[in-house]
Amino acid sequence: MSEPLKTARKRAVGRAVWDKEGKYKYIVHLLREIRRELNALKVTQRYMVRGLEHEFLFDQEYVEDVACTDEVDRAIIEELHHAGPYGLLPRDVASRLKEYRLKPWNVTQRIRRVNKRIDRLIGQKAAEKVGKGWALTTFLREAWGSTKEEMTTNVAQAT
Repeated sequence: MSEPLKTARKRAVGRAVWDKEGKYKYIVHLLREIRRELNALKVTQRYMVRGLEHEFLFDQEYVEDVACTDEVDRAIIEELHHAGPYGLLPRDVASRLKEYRLKPWNVTQRIRRVNKRIDRLIGQKAAEKVGKGWALTTFLREAWGSTKEEMTTNVAQAT
């Protein structure tokens, strides 16, 4: 009996994905995928923080690190903290912080950016509109007005 003839075919080696699409498009595609996965992780983290919010201690230092980019943001938050629950108009904040040469519009935009940063990480707002002015939320008033030692003693007393 004769054996069937084996044809020696070489398997064609396919091109790599980056050669098919182009290296730049492939890198951009990878970056988009990484961003999408990172955003999904941030959303998951936000849900976890919201669920365990009563267990976390947010003090002034942490909120400053998370929300404020410079001393102007800190000064605006401090002015709103001194104003109390009724808040201040942006023009009043700008007039009290003359050394920074702010316009009322700049005050509003900075507050919105601070709100966006805190919301992204913690899921809370820093300030809210009260009429035409801005006032600190109860979350930030509690965090801004207490130190870490006070918060730990309050938690120890509650349990």
